[in-house]
Amino acid sequence: MMKLDKARLIVACAAVAIAGWAMPASADPVYYISHWDFGADPLGEFDYTGRNDLVNNGGVTMADGAAVFDGTAREFISRHNVDFSPTAPYTIECFVLAEPDCNGMIMELTREINLPDSKGSFYIYANEGVMVKGGNGNYNGEQFDKGNICDGQWHHIAVIVNPAGTTAVDQVQLYLDGVRQTKRGAYNNLGSNLSAYRLYIGSRGGTSFPFKGKIDDVRVTEGILSTNEFLQARSAEALNVRGYWKFDDGNALADSSGNGNTLQGSQGVTFTNGCASFNGTASDMRTANTLDLSAYKDVTIEFFIRKHLGADDTAMIMELSQNGVNTAGGFYLTLSESRVGAIWGLFRLAGNHYHGISPTYAVNTGWHHVALVKDSSKAGANDCISLYVDGIRMNEYTGYSKDSGNLLRNDYLYLGSRANSSFFLDADIDDVRITANVLVPGQFLRTRTGALDDAIAYWPFKRGKMLVDATGNGNVITGSGVTVSDDGSAVFDGSQSGFATLAPLPLYPYSSMTVEWFMKTSMSNPDFGMVLETTSNALHAPGAFYAAANEFAGFRMTTTHSLVQDWSTADGKWHHYALVYDWDTLTADIVRVYRDGVQVTARKSVNTSAAKLRAGTLFIGTRNGSEYPFVGELDDIKITGRALTPAEFMTKRSSPPGMAIVIR
Repeated sequence: MMKLDKARLIVACAAVAIAGWAMPASADPVYYISHWDFGADPLGEFDYTGRNDLVNNGGVTMADGAAVFDGTAREFISRHNVDFSPTAPYTIECFVLAEPDCNGMIMELTREINLPDSKGSFYIYANEGVMVKGGNGNYNGEQFDKGNICDGQWHHIAVIVNPAGTTAVDQVQLYLDGVRQTKRGAYNNLGSNLSAYRLYIGSRGGTSFPFKGKIDDVRVTEGILSTNEFLQARSAEALNVRGYWKFDDGNALADSSGNGNTLQGSQGVTFTNGCASFNGTASDMRTANTLDLSAYKDVTIEFFIRKHLGADDTAMIMELSQNGVNTAGGFYLTLSESRVGAIWGLFRLAGNHYHGISPTYAVNTGWHHVALVKDSSKAGANDCISLYVDGIRMNEYTGYSKDSGNLLRNDYLYLGSRANSSFFLDADIDDVRITANVLVPGQFLRTRTGALDDAIAYWPFKRGKMLVDATGNGNVITGSGVTVSDDGSAVFDGSQSGFATLAPLPLYPYSSMTVEWFMKTSMSNPDFGMVLETTSNALHAPGAFYAAANEFAGFRMTTTHSLVQDWSTADGKWHHYALVYDWDTLTADIVRVYRDGVQVTARKSVNTSAAKLRAGTLFIGTRNGSEYPFVGELDDIKITGRALTPAEFMTKRSSPPGMAIVIR
């Protein structure tokens, strides 16, 4: 007799790799919706897939890369509804270690499956198995053949929910350690399947059936996975980090991977604010002993970098061996080799080499994340090596050969120069991590280990410093046809003139954001002008934003837009505006627009399917520098990596000095 009525879901939970699993290969391509690995950050909230589907930590502790539950009311709750479609098949996976006295809910879609409004939900229960509640209110589920998994050992659990299944047995499938379970808990046709609800991990609704033990790697996949496509090992074990240098104050040369690859030498390097700063002169930093990668064909090299302003010479960021170009199994990454701010990544393959180039000025300003990935399983010359900047794969590259499966080297890793003799780096780097595995963007380091500064960029348009970012983050703007007024504002005359950031605006680490500015315009419909826009067309770029005078201001979500209309006033007077993107808000207010501190509530379109903020060029005064020119004046454009309240907004323009702007 089932103790609980629970919902449908596709989940796979495992603790150790299980050999010999067999199942027909999946017929359809798969799409990873969410994957919480509980190891990418101290709170375990980040989403491995890179979709930014964060979960809120309700008192859960982290240990050994897993979430630890103590049998009290502690849980993770997805910040937004998990994006299930009622007609698509899904696989949900996780690794579970349930203590012998556990009587808890591993996860549940919705607060309570038995409630009348919970159709299209599911649960996975340690003392039972899986139960799915279909769109018609019927229940269908399978139980663990041995009754429960509460034995203090790691297990992998997988649930497949398939609305197209011809029988109830096909519609809900439960696997334990790769073996299909046969004990039925309920047997009814579900009609349509899963719906979009918040996912609770570790309890029922945060109040009852608390889990006791560990949960790891909860992954939701759109598609029917075969057993050999299930998670084969916990991510904490699978990453295989060989070296990780965080440059923490007081222990700057230590290897955080636990493999003892300590650095030595610091001539020309200073350690401040948790990063290593290279000054462009002689540097002798390298591993004290050789970094042994000779057992591996695949690798991911990642780090954060901030180029110093005016440091434009070609420089070596890091290199395995004294000359990676001519040494088989070696690699290097350089800065500004082809042009200022460009990143090159190179592996020496069998007889030839391969390099990738980032777009112009990709890391010319601010902090950026860079990853170079070698994947020996890829057959094509343009696939075996990938270069990513801020999680986006660069498509400008030159392939000389495909990977022939050669092993990497056992050699010294040099940082900041070529073998301590030339091409000296003039930049800051942080969190250098080398993993003997192929990582995808969702597995990359998301933020530096140091404190994250809320101030992203600020352009007060000071006379003589019109293009300068006052935050010190180096987000320089460029452009023509814009003049500075006597009282220190940027004047746009509507003749296809405007500004653009010299490099993509580094929004990658942030989940929420506030954009503020002062504006004065007399523009009226049917004409409108683009005031601000990230990317060349935010309408087609999830995670981008725009504000067009006398039109709409808003964000592009994962599918459609969340837009506020009638946000601007064309009266020729100064007004303060703020566009807020608030990831933690689950309502229409996820995007808010304020005029003079008062929220504008007229909405053109509402979409709460949040998107990760996009690292793109910010255009000011035009679309892509050529369309929809703005006519009027702008001042004090400020971008903050947090959802500000009206009390935190700017209340006056920065110039002229002492001039107060009264907001009415």
